Amino acid sequence: MVAAIREGRIKQHERLPSEREFARILGVSRPTLREALAGLELAGLVQARQGHGTVVIASPAHVANWGAEVTPTQVFEARLVIEPELARLAAEKRFPEDIAALQQAGADLEEEFARTGEYESDLPVHRAVARAARNPVLETALEEALKHTESDRWMELRSSALKPNITREGHVDEVRRVIRHIVLGEADQAAEIWRQHLTAFRDEMLIGLQTDASTDPTTSTQPTD
Repeated sequence: MVAAIREGRIKQHERLPSEREFARILGVSRPTLREALAGLELAGLVQARQGHGTVVIASPAHVANWGAEVTPTQVFEARLVIEPELARLAAEKRFPEDIAALQQAGADLEEEFARTGEYESDLPVHRAVARAARNPVLETALEEALKHTESDRWMELRSSALKPNITREGHVDEVRRVIRHIVLGEADQAAEIWRQHLTAFRDEMLIGLQTDASTDPTTSTQPTD
């Protein structure tokens, strides 16, 4: 799909076939197609529009530098491999200056949440954990993954996922807990909390995509495989 957009075989603003027909054309199951389209939507390449089906919104220039066709699912897979181990290493090493920076990042997040009931981003905490791990290879790998989370659609779904107050409270609590485990040198617990945090965030974002799809009349009445 990315290659087809890049090469102009699929045009910007072109409407894709119905889910049933597109799956038949590609020779894949409809669940497989849905997952692929969800990834493309998170990446800001297509958009499900009520009453109009799925429309390509990316231009060839948009994907010109996509040497590897990275999907949001792959971004989450990478982060789930990298970040729990960064938390584990941070808990094992515990350099005082890194602990201080991590605690400050956590305090800033909690202060913002207490003051406004929201927070702009918890990425400063994620990056503080990565720095505290003292492994530049893994830290660079995380930054490479985060580059793929900057599309407008990704940010829109992130905001939607974090809209419920209970979700924001849960995320802040997970940040609080991972910092505590790192400070105490509890490496296994720190890694597990960070894994749970990322898994919950991934699932919350995917629920947003599923909700969008369920309101689209071009797909909602079709039976699933």
